[in-house]
Amino acid sequence: MASGAELEKGRNMKTIALAVIVIAIVGAGAVFFVLNQGAPEEQGIALTVLTRHDTAIHTAYEEAFLASDIAEEYGITDLKWKTQAPQFWDDVVEAGGVDVLWGGGPTLFDQMQRDEYLKSLTSDYMQDVLDRVPDTIAGAAMKRKNDADEVIWVAAAISSFGFTVNHNFLDEYDLPTPNNWTHLSKPVWGSLLPTSTIAMGNAPKTTSNTRIYEIITQGMGWDDGWITMARMAGSARLYQGSVETQAAAENGDVGVSMSIDFYGYTTQANNPDCEYILPEGESIVNGDPIAISHNTEHLNASQAFLDYVLSAEGQSLWLSEGIRRMPVLESAFSTPLGEQNDGLYSLYNQTLENEGIEFNETLSVNINTAFTSYFEAVFNDPHDELVDTWKAIVDAYYAEDITKAQLDQLAAQMGEPVTVNVDGEDHKFTIPYAEEINEQMIYDSEFYNSMQQLWRDAAIDQYSQVLSDLNSMIGS
Repeated sequence: MASGAELEKGRNMKTIALAVIVIAIVGAGAVFFVLNQGAPEEQGIALTVLTRHDTAIHTAYEEAFLASDIAEEYGITDLKWKTQAPQFWDDVVEAGGVDVLWGGGPTLFDQMQRDEYLKSLTSDYMQDVLDRVPDTIAGAAMKRKNDADEVIWVAAAISSFGFTVNHNFLDEYDLPTPNNWTHLSKPVWGSLLPTSTIAMGNAPKTTSNTRIYEIITQGMGWDDGWITMARMAGSARLYQGSVETQAAAENGDVGVSMSIDFYGYTTQANNPDCEYILPEGESIVNGDPIAISHNTEHLNASQAFLDYVLSAEGQSLWLSEGIRRMPVLESAFSTPLGEQNDGLYSLYNQTLENEGIEFNETLSVNINTAFTSYFEAVFNDPHDELVDTWKAIVDAYYAEDITKAQLDQLAAQMGEPVTVNVDGEDHKFTIPYAEEINEQMIYDSEFYNSMQQLWRDAAIDQYSQVLSDLNSMIGS
């Protein structure tokens, strides 16, 4: 039996233990109270959008979306924009933090899907959103599916490809108004050299101008397309971006600029001397994609953003002053903003009625890097040599030293895809060879640079040989 001292000791221990428990509880409550009082209010979700769109689009959509009920419902309080050149998109997405990918054309998004950076849009929520968008417009796909038949990107807008003319420039120099790409390869466009009459973008620097060059090579045939572009580039100044290319016509520096439609429409609005022209039977309609990153940390919020962009209200923002793009949904024109844009609605219907070429998107993806790097190597880098050659041919033609048939013959020699020796074997730049080397050019920078150097040197030699043949023809 315990003694009195032991009982007293036990009571003391219980009292101490109880006091510790009480202190712990009170302390924990105090800590909770202090932490609760000191913590900032929840900041909400900031969605990060990787995009090729310009700041006018960022501003319009950020203001409208963040003020929308759907942004409030999903707790989205900020949009953060990342703008990167296409060749860096893989790295940006792989680094994490990107939620939505938006704008840049089908080829870029097909490349992202090839590299498994896009999330399938398979939720019930997304199915309801996707059902609003037609599967095709003017023969072009508005949704892309993966091998599992799951939609991985959907068009948020549509685009056509053509050129913008400055009628004041054309009138001043007595130049005709062109109606297709073939027209722009005529010698008249080189008749003012060294003054350029055409603006073209360097292919690696502009996805929209690259799509134009793909349309030309697919529509006319590979060799004929490159020959046509050589003649055009000989009459042109080459710019390092689509914005600079477009500005050349708007500012009156040239008579014609390569254009995606919305740049053309904006230029028309800014300068009444300018007009966007859709080449007759020589263009296509593109669906400009939006998608969700494979590693987004905000899936529900990302889906909500797509929902807004593909709503009538969201679509109507394309019609805003300073943007002037074609929505993918006709319902945009039933909104208050849409009803103020009868002119754009007429152009929208014209775009839908466009009968262009049959375009191979798979081929575009399979050769894109080889295609753009070849363009740069033979047209952009040795541009002075190309212009000198084309000017000499055109001058000889207008001096009646050569016939039209001889001009065409020399131009064909000038623009024919070059042949280079690689590892002891000759390789002409054909579609099969472009497909063969494309992947290595994507991932092997040393190979990329060496191929460009080979093509560049071969092009310069080719231009020199054409000049020699021209001199032989005219006996000088």
